[in-house]
Amino acid sequence: MPRWSLHLTSLVVVAAAAATAVSSLPGSLLAQAPAAQGRAKAAPDVPIEPKAPASVKEGATWVPPLPVLDQVAPPQGWQQPGEETPAMPLTLLRLPRTNIWRAKFPALDFHVHARGLTSKAAYDELIALMDDIGMGAIVNLNGGTGAELDKVLAEGVPYKDRVANFITFSADGINEPGWSQKFAAEMERAFKAGAQGMKVSKQLGLGAKNPDGSFIQADDPRLDPVWDMAARYDKPVMIHLSDSIGRFYPIGPKNERYEAGLWHQKGDETNNYFKSGPSNDVIEKARREMHRKHPKTRFVNAHLAMLYYDPEKLASFLDTYPNADVEISATVQDLGRAPRFWREFLIKYQDRVLFGTDGSQSRGADEFWRPHWRALETLDEYFPHPAQVRTPLGSPGHGRWQISGLGLPDAVLRKIYYQNALRHLPAMRASIERQLAARAEGAR
Repeated sequence: MPRWSLHLTSLVVVAAAAATAVSSLPGSLLAQAPAAQGRAKAAPDVPIEPKAPASVKEGATWVPPLPVLDQVAPPQGWQQPGEETPAMPLTLLRLPRTNIWRAKFPALDFHVHARGLTSKAAYDELIALMDDIGMGAIVNLNGGTGAELDKVLAEGVPYKDRVANFITFSADGINEPGWSQKFAAEMERAFKAGAQGMKVSKQLGLGAKNPDGSFIQADDPRLDPVWDMAARYDKPVMIHLSDSIGRFYPIGPKNERYEAGLWHQKGDETNNYFKSGPSNDVIEKARREMHRKHPKTRFVNAHLAMLYYDPEKLASFLDTYPNADVEISATVQDLGRAPRFWREFLIKYQDRVLFGTDGSQSRGADEFWRPHWRALETLDEYFPHPAQVRTPLGSPGHGRWQISGLGLPDAVLRKIYYQNALRHLPAMRASIERQLAARAEGAR
């Protein structure tokens, strides 16, 4: 008999003897045995895949439902620790990496918060960053209104081939008589002055309130003249409604966003709507109704319409409303944890998806911008995602995990990077075409 077999036989005999000895101990001693102590402890609450309904055949696929609120609720008596979550650890996994430093094609970023573009120096700093990372053009969503917008537009004239400035929607005064007509008139003035679209933030739906305290939603009749004015001038409405689905769940260790570092300070409930906000369903119902009521208005829905968590709902939304497009900012962390699925989804809906980052001049090229190129262009695996939110110690607040690339085909990349956006911003076409030609010439 081989030596290793003898050792194995001996171990089995010893283990069996030990088990027999423990089982024969008196009750008082059995309670002191290590194995018994282990059995006395409560089993950890480990997440497992829910079982498929009986109607789903073996080998078939189904989509499990979202957790119910009670499943995510923290244990009774649990309190926020008051300690921040550290940055992600360094990975010890050695994998191939694509050497990538700029976008494969000059991208048009439809979601940038380029605040403070009121001087030549501010514009020059932004253009230098764009040139470094291969960004063809951007949409600045922080143009503002009134005199602020006028200053941004005036200083931006020499850069209008690279920076499209949008008027920024404001619900201030919406409960006052005549607000609808007043703001629609400001939109018209802005479009005539050079604003190429309008940005609407999540304050609509989650912030602005009626006199009775209820939240004003996107299908409110007072907004009809606003959406109609955008259609009249054929300007896109870049609209951010709702928020990450985890923000509608209780704060606690079972919430992915908490685990990533949000809400760790005692009493912090910033942008968590479980206790004080409207339900996610209310906001989504209003989004759909807004699109239905205004078929001639072109809406670009930020963050995949906040439906990155339920691609079936996202597909239904796009199939139902031809006036709806989406952009991918602040969703790369979720695209990259299911890269094969989302690759097929983006290929199928390649004509409806725009590139976006939710970035700003303050974000680092290697930490934020270039990971977008890696995620979309390569099949690299297990790398840091471009976190749209960072906690004080650097944890990626929208997902404490690594991602893998989607490796999109060039034809799809071109559509997402710039072609789809140019449908909304035809004035940027000549600039993008010049940059494409320059790259082609440089490659010879």
